[in-house]
Amino acid sequence: MDPLAGSPVFVVPHYGDGPRAWDYLERTVRSLLAQSDTGWRAVIVDDASPDTGAGARLAGIAALDPERLHVVRQDRNGGPGSARNEGVRWAAARQAPFVLFQDSDDLADPERLDRTRRRFAEEPGTDFLYSAFEVIDEHDKPVPRDEITPSVREILDALDTDPVQGPDGWLPIGTVTGYVTLTSTVAVRTGLASRHPFPHTAVSEDAHAWFRLLAGGTGLGFLPDVTAGYRIPRSTAGSASRERLGDDFYSLMLLVDLDGFLGAATAALDAGRMSLAELREAVRRFHLHQAGTMAAEGRTAAAEICRALAAVQAPGRAA
Repeated sequence: MDPLAGSPVFVVPHYGDGPRAWDYLERTVRSLLAQSDTGWRAVIVDDASPDTGAGARLAGIAALDPERLHVVRQDRNGGPGSARNEGVRWAAARQAPFVLFQDSDDLADPERLDRTRRRFAEEPGTDFLYSAFEVIDEHDKPVPRDEITPSVREILDALDTDPVQGPDGWLPIGTVTGYVTLTSTVAVRTGLASRHPFPHTAVSEDAHAWFRLLAGGTGLGFLPDVTAGYRIPRSTAGSASRERLGDDFYSLMLLVDLDGFLGAATAALDAGRMSLAELREAVRRFHLHQAGTMAAEGRTAAAEICRALAAVQAPGRAA
């Protein structure tokens, strides 16, 4: 009998495009091996890594714990959303009660699984959990808050004050706090994750999925005593996607975030939890919040567009 049958699964998307990516992956895996609760599996979904010798490198990582570490390789690159979807399918096929999303350059708190498992057991109505995090650099050292990009500081500030919890958490996240459910802090019951897959987009695929998951789920919970390590190397101004996409990052983010928010709002409308007038007001507030985020990032033109879109949702009313 498989002693790990029905165990929770860490879902780790990976794209090996250089020595740094492989080094980070090994550090991530070692943070999983340090979990105080040892009853887990992890699936590393390799997103068609271009590096020569990727297969051998992945085999070496899996050999650190052959019983719990598993590798799935995709034939073509589909982005982290596609890789996470494959990981969720893998977990569902093994009857995992929940999945823990873990990006391949971040570090997991050693108590993450233990606290997550306890919370899910204690609160049957909670199906989405997230936690705090600290920004770390390429050497795993904490980055001072004044050196962190404004949109990431916005998340930290929200978590320091009153973290969003309860049903329909997508609404305050979209209109008040902004994105707070950093991917490597999120755990979701497997059935819910299976019903709401990630879009295959180049940016903000996680925010899009979280909006829909929260609208389709029953309750959002926060783990205050768990702290992930979110890696932003000092050589970059923000996340890997910001570095890769440059000026296109923010316009793509606004588009994808809006689509995810509208998906959540439509689900709430269809379920009778929101009226059409409330939906319009929610979209107005969403645009205004996005305007504030863009202004903080120095994206003046994008901020003005967001304010203009907010004004359309409330004709005759100043945005």
